[in-house]
Amino acid sequence: MHPMNGPVRYFFLITHGKDDVHNWPPKLNPLAGPGNKVCAAVRLHLENIGWRAECGNAAPVESAGTDGGNGATSLALLLTRDTALGLLNDGKRGRAEVDLLGVRVVNLDEKGADFATHLVVAALPGSGLGPRRPVVVPVDDMVLGEYVEQGDRAVAALDLRISPNDYETMPPFMGDEAIERLAKDTLARRVFASNAYSYGQIRHQDMTVEVQAGRVSLHGRAALRSEGEQAVAALMQTPGVVEVADHLLYVEDLQEKVEEALAAKGLDDLTILVEHALVNLRGEVPDTKTRYQAEDIAKRVPGVRGVVNDIVVASPV
Repeated sequence: MHPMNGPVRYFFLITHGKDDVHNWPPKLNPLAGPGNKVCAAVRLHLENIGWRAECGNAAPVESAGTDGGNGATSLALLLTRDTALGLLNDGKRGRAEVDLLGVRVVNLDEKGADFATHLVVAALPGSGLGPRRPVVVPVDDMVLGEYVEQGDRAVAALDLRISPNDYETMPPFMGDEAIERLAKDTLARRVFASNAYSYGQIRHQDMTVEVQAGRVSLHGRAALRSEGEQAVAALMQTPGVVEVADHLLYVEDLQEKVEEALAAKGLDDLTILVEHALVNLRGEVPDTKTRYQAEDIAKRVPGVRGVVNDIVVASPV
């Protein structure tokens, strides 16, 4: 699943009495930080761009109707700790079932509404799925099964288009601090120490990570896009990582960016060389002002570490 833009957090569901899932809802400090909430229920309203999520109480959901402004349909779901989902194997529901522990949401483009991205679930006893440990599954895999109308409301059975074998590969739910430690260890062992990390001048501190609700954001710079792809692939195999957002600046893209920036100011006759994020400018310009203008333009391109200005000023005829 491609990361959706915006801050992410969790809506943790609670049950009456003692929960049989260890440390649920998780006792994080404080609740893992990014605005996580504890909810008696989560309401999902289907809109054109996905499931809009609201943290609230367990009162019955009223029909949402149709709203041309936000694309809402009449379909709304009330999810609680009593919600169970079946796993579909070849499209058929077997004995493998999970119950719902929470919903991961994104505040899409920071515009106010939260939309569900993932569900946090745990294997039910007797399901054959192993221990009751929280795992994170994409909400896009949730489908409606049986649907029975009861007056102005309906009862729906929910399923996941995930086989028992696929379920075993889903990331475990973990706190962000633990994920960050594992992510840094992954980069150190599988990226920085790899021969594929080709440019010795690019130090470990040039690639850093931030973690929010299981999303690992990569920042800094890398020499080649292949190195960024290697880092993303390694991180996606790291326990607890739900998604990876690549915000790296790539040195191999700098030459094109500098060329475009100079061309936009009419300086498209210069020769540009880039090595290890250092830009070398060569060529001839009519005056000193233009020479320094080219240098300033190149310096302002994101990712450029420095500029060597070898541009010469043309001799008067």
